[in-house]
Amino acid sequence: MSIDVHVTGGGTISNGELRVEPSTVARCTLCAREVEASASIVEGVLACAACLRDRLDAMSVARFRLRESRSGSLPWGKVTS
Repeated sequence: MSIDVHVTGGGTISNGELRVEPSTVARCTLCAREVEASASIVEGVLACAACLRDRLDAMSVARFRLRESRSGSLPWGKVTS
């Protein structure tokens, strides 16, 4: 699977091929916003850094709560959105 990246004002990289396109506007499919850069998750779905970070954080918390902590609580405080 290739990872396509769109950079606002810069262009795209798809399958390692650089295309300079100053008119490029990167969009995140997940939060529906125009962003500085977005990367493909699956064909037709692009995510910005903030959305990817949120999901990675959620995975880390879930792994801890489901595997390492039998109490189900977090040692560093509550996670809020």
